[in-house]
Order: sequence, then structure tokens, then C-alpha cells
Amino acid sequence: MQNDISLRNIIEEDLTRIIKGLSPEKLLDVYRSLSSIKVESSSNLQVKEKNSPLEKDIIREYSIYLRSQNKADSTIKDYLNISVKFSSYIRKNRISLGSLSMSDIDKYLSIVRSRNLSNNTYAKLVNCIKSFLKFLYGREYIKKDFSSFINIPKKVASIKEYLSDIDIENIKNYLSRRKEKYKNENLRDKIILNLGINCGLRRQEFINLNWEDINFKENSINIKKSKGRKSRVVYFNKDLEELLYLYRKLSGKYINALIRGSHRKRITKCSLQNIISRIFKESKTYKKNLTLHSLRHTYAERLRRKGVDLPTISKLLGHSRLDTTDIYLHVNKDDFKMAVL
Repeated sequence: MQNDISLRNIIEEDLTRIIKGLSPEKLLDVYRSLSSIKVESSSNLQVKEKNSPLEKDIIREYSIYLRSQNKADSTIKDYLNISVKFSSYIRKNRISLGSLSMSDIDKYLSIVRSRNLSNNTYAKLVNCIKSFLKFLYGREYIKKDFSSFINIPKKVASIKEYLSDIDIENIKNYLSRRKEKYKNENLRDKIILNLGINCGLRRQEFINLNWEDINFKENSINIKKSKGRKSRVVYFNKDLEELLYLYRKLSGKYINALIRGSHRKRITKCSLQNIISRIFKESKTYKKNLTLHSLRHTYAERLRRKGVDLPTISKLLGHSRLDTTDIYLHVNKDDFKMAVL
């Protein structure tokens, strides 16, 4: 016991001498590395308990904030995923939010940029980081609004493919003769095709679609709270009506998910993309940049060629801005020639 007391006294005396020999700045550096206490000022050594919430609490709060901004679920998922990775980088490099600097952010973006990302993917990531930083500043977790110093790279306009009338005919013929891997597979895929080229559904709208959303009296589909939390109504033709009636009769399903996978459960994002990719390849219509979203482009282009005006096309697509709709319209030299006839 006596030895313990003596050893403690020796340690205390040595620590006192060491501390007295340190400058205030050096002392603060040592203190920060050994403690979870947050030091507000290096000049007067004012110390306060660290009051920043845990990372998971900030992400949870950010999630609530994004929902309050009326963001779509898919958008929220992307924003949260990127903000979690950014937060993880900060934590691993032992950077506190209070000491976060523009240099730290530049280093992170530089690391991300060094990866083999497309320009558009990187631009999307930077936009998400800006949003997260703006949120952190608004909630006073960081000292400066670093988001105002970050420029989002301009996106490169990619070629958007759509299906020609010949492509559509080839796909329909293919689905009529294809050997099925399971019951009603071809009928389901015909419905997917028609929902895309005749109703302009987005990927998540395919997934979320329920039988209860189909109004057979009006031949309409009620698309609920899709991108931007907006709802809209689209209408379908006689061909799709017949397919839906037959599919409902043969599958025995009248409620919940309309588009289902091989195990009769609601279709997933990955499965839906695989279905479309297989259809394009096996029907010999595949070409670069042709994706599930190309069905939506085809819908818009078919409406334009029917003479439907731009505002109406925009509303049917669920766009809030006409310049967004303009991306879906594939005007070519034949259209220019017709314009002067």
C-alpha cells in the first residue's frame, strides 16, 4: 500500500513538471488526443464537454431533414449512402466536425475523384456532399458553410436511346415465342414492356405498382408519391388492358404487387433490370445506352410524334420543369425537314 502511494506521488510530480514545460498550444494538442473533451479556445484554455451527437444520430437527423424536403425514397437512399461514407472518412482520420476544414473536404473529394468514376457519377456525389455540408452548417455542427465553396462539375449529356417501331415489333414477336422459364413469364414481360412504352413508368414505379392502383373503369394508373413525392395519373390502351385482365386471371392475384419475380414476390430493382437486358439481347434489339429507362424515353417520343404538346407530355411524365422533358424528346433532321413542308 505504501509503495503504491509513493509511486503515485512520483508520477504526479513528473506529470506536473511535464505539463509546466508545455506551451498552451502543445498542451491542447496532447489534451485533444487523449480526451473526448472539446476545447473551444486555445488562448484561454476554456474547456467544454463534447456535445456533438454520435454519427448515427446525425445521419438519422439528416434522413428526417431530407424527408421534410420532399425527396423521393431512392434519392434519400443515395444521399444517405454518400453522407455515411463521408462521415466514415472523417471518423477514420480523427477529424472532429468542429475542426473540419475545406482542406479536409478537398482531400476526400480528391480521393473519390481518383477512382474510376464517370463525370456524371462524380457530379452526383459532389452534389450530395454539398447537401450534407449545408445541413451540418444549418444545424451548427460545423463552423463554416463549406458547401458554398464547392462547385458541382457540369454533367456530360449522354446519348439517350429509345425503341423504334421496328424494335418494339421485334420484342413483341420474341416474347410471343420465347420458351418460358416459369409460368406466365412472357405475359408478365409483355406487361412490363407496355407499361414502359405506353405509360412511361420509372424503375421504382414498376416496383411499387399494386393492383389497387389500376382503375379498369377509366383505364388509368394512379402512380402514388413517386420522384419528388409527386403523384400522377397515366392512361393505358386496349392492348395493355387485355394483358392486365389475362395476367390477373391466370396469376390469381388481385391485390398488392403487380410485377412479381420468379418466386412470386414483388420484383426487385436488380431483377427488373436483368429482365429488360435479357429481352433486349435475345430479341436482337440491344444497342449501347439502351436500358430500362429507354422505355420511358420511347413513351415520350411516341407522344411527341403523335403531336401531343410539350406541357401535356411533361405532366404525363411527372416533370415539374419543361426543360427536363426536353431531354426525352429525340428531334432529328427528319423532323426539321417536315417542319418546312
